[in-house]
Amino acid sequence: MDLVIFAAGATLVLNSRTSQVVAAYVILTGLVSLIVAPSALATPLSQALFVLAFVLKLVAAPIGIWSFAFRNPAARDLHPAVSLPWRLIAVLVAAALAAGVVRAPEFMMMPMAGPAAYTALCGFAMLLIHRNLLAQLIGLLALGSGLTLGSAVLAPGLPEAIEFGAAFDALVVTFIGLALVRAFLAHNPLLDVESLRSLRG
Repeated sequence: MDLVIFAAGATLVLNSRTSQVVAAYVILTGLVSLIVAPSALATPLSQALFVLAFVLKLVAAPIGIWSFAFRNPAARDLHPAVSLPWRLIAVLVAAALAAGVVRAPEFMMMPMAGPAAYTALCGFAMLLIHRNLLAQLIGLLALGSGLTLGSAVLAPGLPEAIEFGAAFDALVVTFIGLALVRAFLAHNPLLDVESLRSLRG
């Protein structure tokens, strides 16, 4: 499972095709949901929030992004702001930092601390290395998945709070994010956030 998480996280950062990046996000978030599920099913409230977060993260967000990219050819490529060697370095740094988390005495006895850190770092790397608004949206969703996994590792006794946070994050990123992307498309078909500097209103 760790190897699949590593490959999916690396694909998020290295790949520039929107459809493939979304597929990697779905795999990554699906695995996170599978890991978190046992603790999330502890109470009826956490179950309901888990199902809501699952639907938002693994159904609504991917379908929304895929359909948006299908209707807008310019959005089918994320146009990374840095070259492939730098993106590869970002993946290796994320893997090294996640390995450092596993070796830290505070996290040594916590299962899945490394994958949680790696997932969050890959989402953060997407935010740093892409200027594309759609990539930023996917990066926020991936970062949220990493934080959800990390919360489940650090606070397994608080499933309702964890799932509420995950559901809220997914709701905000999916619907508000896609609405912003759709509105921004008219201004810049390539969805380059650098062009936001020129907006006046």
